[in-house]
Order: sequence, then C-alpha cells, then structure tokens
Amino acid sequence: MLGISTYKPKFHTTAESFKSEFEQTLSELIGKRIERFWVMWDTKENEWLTDGPIILKIDGKRFEFTAYQLDEFSLTINSFELTDELNWYGMGSEMPLIWKENGNSELIKNLNKVIIGINILTYNFLSESVETGEKYETGDMLTGIEFILEKESESDNENFFTIFNNLDQNGIEKTEINHENQIKRIKITGYNNVYN
Repeated sequence: MLGISTYKPKFHTTAESFKSEFEQTLSELIGKRIERFWVMWDTKENEWLTDGPIILKIDGKRFEFTAYQLDEFSLTINSFELTDELNWYGMGSEMPLIWKENGNSELIKNLNKVIIGINILTYNFLSESVETGEKYETGDMLTGIEFILEKESESDNENFFTIFNNLDQNGIEKTEINHENQIKRIKITGYNNVYN
C-alpha cells in the first residue's frame, strides 16, 4: 500500500481507539528525542510525495505515520525496511521514489530536542449547505499527532513536530496548529518521565 509492497498501515478513525492502542508506547517516548525523519520523495519532480508515510526515528525505532482519506490515521513501528522497493501503484520509473532523510528543511532544527509532551489531535470539520445554509459538523475526527519539544528560548514557538491529515495527504508543521477552535488535543501522559 502507498507504494510499499510490505506496508500494512493500521488505520484508526477515532482518537479513543488510537490512544487505547498506542498510549503506553507513545508515553515511553516522552523524554526521548526525534533523531531523524524520512519522507517519500519523487526524484523526477524533486518534491515530497505527501501521500506517502512520514517516518520518525526515536529511541532506535522507526515510527511510521500516515494520514488517509479525511479521517484515517495510522501508526506502525518498524513494519517495513527503508530499503524496500518503492513503486507508486505500478508507476515505476514514471514516478521514481526514494526515502529522503530529513526531507523538510524547516523541521531539521527540531531534531534531537527532548520530547516534553505528546498530543493526539482531532478536528471537527464544519461546513454549511449552499442550498439551505444549514450548518454541519463531523464531530471530532482523528487527524494527527503532535510532539511538543523542549524550547530553545522562552520566545520559541517553533518547538513542535506535528504530523496531521492535510485533506487526504500528510502534513508536517513546526508550530502549534490551531484552526478556529476546531482542533482538540488529547494528552498522552508520560509514565516514565526520565529525560536523557
């Protein structure tokens, strides 16, 4: 799936199910550091393929995150090798892909900073019927994960490493995401807050 023959993402649609499965694992990352990250890179276009997973290396493990559709988010750990062939749904050499290490220059400064908090993010999509003007809400849909990092200074507001669903593709952000009070945060509590 998503160009990786051995990749089997495990999608969640609710923050509750994601937290239930991963709270212990994620809580153990508090006090650790994001050592490096990889994005899927289209070498022909020389750009990030935002549909592919984003991989973070933390504490020697690869955490593979991906958003899919509008309300699905997956985390797998060491589920495939970075040396596995990448082939975007049979496109082969028409879309040559590699894993590009630290493939977003804005987030490189946030590597090797202590993770001081982790939040699961939900998003409440609001829309309005063009015909009737009636307002609709989706409710809180699982949208991503936010790593809060040690600040370089009191004024540092770029101390985040957030992976989120950016409308059926992956987004990454270095600042806190807020969108008209539609984002909610569900805190992961650290069981072992020993900072290295």
